[in-house]
Amino acid sequence: MSLRDELLAKSRRAVEHMGGSPAGADGQAPRAGKPVTAVGAVALMQPTIDALNERVKAAEAANEELRRAVDSQPTEVELDLLDEKPGRRRKLTPEQFDELKENLRNNPLVHPVAVKKLSNGRFEIVSGCNRVDVYRALGRHKIAIVVVDIEDESLDRAAFYANLLQPALPDFEKYLGFKRERDRSGLTQVALAKVAGVPEATVSTLFAFESLPERALELIEDRPAGIGMTCAADLARLAREGLSDRVVEAVELLLAGKLTQKEAVAYARRKADTAGGKAVAAAPVKIKAGRAEFCQYVGRGRTLRIDFKIEAQRAAAEKRIAEVLREFAHAAKAATGSSESEPLTNQ
Repeated sequence: MSLRDELLAKSRRAVEHMGGSPAGADGQAPRAGKPVTAVGAVALMQPTIDALNERVKAAEAANEELRRAVDSQPTEVELDLLDEKPGRRRKLTPEQFDELKENLRNNPLVHPVAVKKLSNGRFEIVSGCNRVDVYRALGRHKIAIVVVDIEDESLDRAAFYANLLQPALPDFEKYLGFKRERDRSGLTQVALAKVAGVPEATVSTLFAFESLPERALELIEDRPAGIGMTCAADLARLAREGLSDRVVEAVELLLAGKLTQKEAVAYARRKADTAGGKAVAAAPVKIKAGRAEFCQYVGRGRTLRIDFKIEAQRAAAEKRIAEVLREFAHAAKAATGSSESEPLTNQ
């Protein structure tokens, strides 16, 4: 065997051992085989390597997003960083507040306070104002929270509907919530009922509070749990019939615990002043300052009742009214020729 043939034979055996087949002595093309060098193996595996790299990058991005979400939602904050928006609190009676206080004194907070994070680093309470107050009363400095991402225009609605499902929420508070939502959205009572998932009749009855006299509503605001919507609807009907004064008196006695709701309706229905056996029902007269109501008054029998919208205006008007009444008193005395001595004052 020649040297040339021996070298070719060795080369062929070496390539076959590696899985390839070089061109032979007969000039035929070598058979295709798998790459055996390190560079070739890497080239073959590159698509798989690229796919794995993409999966690693996606996992790292997801972990970073999760970390940012956890960092942006603290589980506990200082009470001093919490802000309350008026009208969002569910009013509790002193007894209910004390009950909640004793509960949280001895038990952990099961439902964290829902808040919205503000740009200044503070938090606006969405739901849980009473829990925050209880923590303050207990001398605590921090409370558990959960941060919710809600648009500003939807915060009041979210807070109201969260409270609406609470069985202890007074009917008057439900009415105020629906009223705010109606004024904000312009929805009808039918639409409000649909959004809230409650019967239309319920919403309609709740809006009977709107027909009660202003003074009655002021009294109810202090003790909203003292009257239900059915009683309010009955009293509102009587107020529309001209018995506003009796309705206010009935509400006062009801909230003072001197009458039941049924008795309050019966009290307001009884005619206080009669003439010839027929009830005298005077409608309130409203006095306006521009488009805004300044006060309203109603006269019946020997009584003249004036209700002002603002207490400071009442105080200022009271002095002028007293002067007018003194003038009337002097005129009445002169007309009757009374010689009775004046009572001593400022003694």
